[in-house]
Amino acid sequence: MQKTLLSLLITASSLLLSACQPPSEKTDTPDPVTSAQTDKKASTPTLIEARTAKELTTSIVELSEGKLRDQLICSKLDDRMQAISNKSKIEDLHSIQRQLKACLPTAINSEALAWLGTYQAMYRRFLQSDTYHDDDAFYAIVETLDKGKKASVAQLKQVAPRTRYLISLVESNADVSILYIGEGIFVFHHDLQAMADIFTPYLPRDQAEFIERMAIDNQDIFWNDAAVAISYEELLKRAAFWENYIQQYPNSYFIQDAISLFTLYRYVLFSGSDNSQWLDDDISEFVRPEYEQTLKKLAKRSNTLLAQDARTLLDFMALSAAEREQSYPVPKADEEGYEISDWAAPRYQLNKALSLPSPWKNDNHRDCLSGIVCVDYDY
Repeated sequence: MQKTLLSLLITASSLLLSACQPPSEKTDTPDPVTSAQTDKKASTPTLIEARTAKELTTSIVELSEGKLRDQLICSKLDDRMQAISNKSKIEDLHSIQRQLKACLPTAINSEALAWLGTYQAMYRRFLQSDTYHDDDAFYAIVETLDKGKKASVAQLKQVAPRTRYLISLVESNADVSILYIGEGIFVFHHDLQAMADIFTPYLPRDQAEFIERMAIDNQDIFWNDAAVAISYEELLKRAAFWENYIQQYPNSYFIQDAISLFTLYRYVLFSGSDNSQWLDDDISEFVRPEYEQTLKKLAKRSNTLLAQDARTLLDFMALSAAEREQSYPVPKADEEGYEISDWAAPRYQLNKALSLPSPWKNDNHRDCLSGIVCVDYDY
């Protein structure tokens, strides 16, 4: 700090000496040096107002202390976010948001990314509850809110105090909502777009595009009791986005997470899930006409991985049972020793034809379906 003050004092002395010089005669053509000095003075109004060396020194010390104070606040920002819990108030978060908006413009990328991860974890703790919201009293409140009404006093008395507080935030549109996550369970959820909007102006293009897309996709659930909770067309859009992202930003900070997302969406697009099947049992027809239309449109696209997969699937569906058996013979048991049933046999053959990497065999234990950045599972 002493070196900083010494440097500022030297600069101040130069400014003061310049200010004491008699004014030069006015000319029609402005002197570029004088113009530069004028611009510099205009950017430091506190210093220009000083008339004596003492006043100038005082102004510089105050300016220096202000910058140091701002640096100290930013250095403590992570600690402040870590201190937020499910007993904090929304005003505490608003204070942190103001600090972020003040500190992010001068932060280096690693700081911004660290704050992003800490901020997301902070909001999860803030909305965390000791119990699942899956009881009749909470269901009644959800139904009331869905009708555009406010919960009654009688209804609020049936839930815990912290739950009442979070419901008040939902009713006041405080970037908090109630999200159904399947199997009769609700959770309180943050507006992910509002979270992304704080950080995207200060991130490189690839990072900003990553969290913007995550904010859109993860505002609602992807899985619902082993079923895909989005439309087939939306599933294709997500897979196509991540395929393009990987090609466009191969060196992105988020490249591994982007690959994981593409692997998941690509696999589900062609293989379905336990409770979401796009094809009949024989894998010869689509369950719904819109699935067929979507895949045939994809097959006509340029030579991307997804387009190749679509063509492979359509070609496989056109094969007879004998042709499939010749090209993709089915063993009596799978790699884990389980007998392959008649229902599983066509799926085994399709997997051989497509050769899709499974998102579960090489699971990296990362959650990429609930926030604007992926995080390690906490188990």
